[in-house]
Amino acid sequence: MKSRPPAGGRSALALVVATNLLPLAGVVGFGWRVGELLAVYWIEVAALVIAHAAAAMFAERPIRLEDRSFYITGYDEDAERDEVWETDAEPVHLVSWLPPIYRRNFRVVRRSLGVFAFMMFPLLAVGWEALSYLTPTVGVATLGVCGAQVGEVRREFFAERAYEDQSPYMVVEAAQRVVFFYFVVAILTVVSVTFGIAVIDVVLAPGLLDGVADAVLLVPYLLPIALGKATVEWSRRRAFQEDDPDGIATWFTGEDARRDWKKDEESVGDA
Repeated sequence: MKSRPPAGGRSALALVVATNLLPLAGVVGFGWRVGELLAVYWIEVAALVIAHAAAAMFAERPIRLEDRSFYITGYDEDAERDEVWETDAEPVHLVSWLPPIYRRNFRVVRRSLGVFAFMMFPLLAVGWEALSYLTPTVGVATLGVCGAQVGEVRREFFAERAYEDQSPYMVVEAAQRVVFFYFVVAILTVVSVTFGIAVIDVVLAPGLLDGVADAVLLVPYLLPIALGKATVEWSRRRAFQEDDPDGIATWFTGEDARRDWKKDEESVGDA
């Protein structure tokens, strides 16, 4: 199994670890409320989606829609490719230090951004009060998480010229798989931790938590989410460093329709 050298080294990994610990530091050190936490998490997911959408414009390969197990927003199992995918791509060179973009990729990117309609539901519930959560410390955290997401996309997509071997669908799919995973982890965490706290406060030890600080009550919510985020980062790095990752690492990469027959060709060549 061929492995790639890590791109970015320890500094990139340290930045990712630091940004994952920002919410916990915000609660313990700056007294963040639930609103500040949700703001940082929402901005991080939005940065993830936007960074991958931008990277998808550079992907060279045409999309494949048949026999997929995961469909991004705007596509389903009955969707068909537009005629533009049947012809050779026309590259557009923006600047000399970037690879070319492809106009046809914008169709996929535009559809994929429909995920923001789903992400808007938490904001609709909060309304204009969400602006009150944009404190200076949240602003600093925002710069950190956005920088980390841009750095990860650069490492995964541009460092090894991965844009030559991926379609725009694969790029945005990788981001939406992460969004889906975060959503599941958040739902399970909120339901299970809230239920556990309610059982303690109502059944096992009524009044025990009355004098507990809000920050202490937030920690049980943060730990599973931090673990979920660490799982995502570890899986994405493993998928980047290995040509044929297995286990959960495969779930966080764009599904490559060529992967099976490429492995067959390589096994025949080795024989």
